[in-house]
Amino acid sequence: MTGTASWQDRYAVMATDWRGITSAERSAAAAELIAWDGRLNRMRECQRGLGTAGNWRGGPRTLLAALGVQYRELAMTAGLAWLLRPDGHHGLGSAFLDQFLARLGVHSSGSDVDVQVVVEEQRGDTRADLVVYGDTWTVVVEAKTFAGEQEEQLDRLHEHWQHEPVPYFVFLTRGVREMRTARRSSEAWQPLTWEQVALLIVTALRAAPRAAPGVTDYLTTLEAYHRV
Repeated sequence: MTGTASWQDRYAVMATDWRGITSAERSAAAAELIAWDGRLNRMRECQRGLGTAGNWRGGPRTLLAALGVQYRELAMTAGLAWLLRPDGHHGLGSAFLDQFLARLGVHSSGSDVDVQVVVEEQRGDTRADLVVYGDTWTVVVEAKTFAGEQEEQLDRLHEHWQHEPVPYFVFLTRGVREMRTARRSSEAWQPLTWEQVALLIVTALRAAPRAAPGVTDYLTTLEAYHRV
């Protein structure tokens, strides 16, 4: 009996200690909840203040995103084509085209040549997303966001445009991507990312601070949705 009583006494002490611990934890949790109520109220007040000052934003980051085209290859390529026109209403003049050509290693100035920018040019069974024609050079761009390559796509593009004056072939993607369909033409293609295009726009804007608002929206779209 003595052993049993001793065990029961020890159990009673442990139970009392445990109730004390759980009671303290409940008190601490209650105090924490009360503190959180105060914190949430302060956060709401801060949000209201930011909203009143016009510094609290929500929804899509850019107009292109609001229109749901920030990942559409056709829309993003059309925007790039717009920027590449030296006579475009974007207000950059040839500043962006010059940056683009320099990045590709084309030794020419966009202001010195008669430039033609063509989107969705079809030759045979192959369509080029974007082609820029200069007097003595040609740039062919295959642009991708999330879509994969079509069958023999890069080789077919190279086959149809390789005889243009000094052709440059560009594989434009979100992050560097393997060129799976450039089996015969791998030496001709060079990679470019949308993020790198954004950097070229930033540099061009330094030379043309009064560019059209659309340039900033396009740039912000690239920075917000195509930085990998």
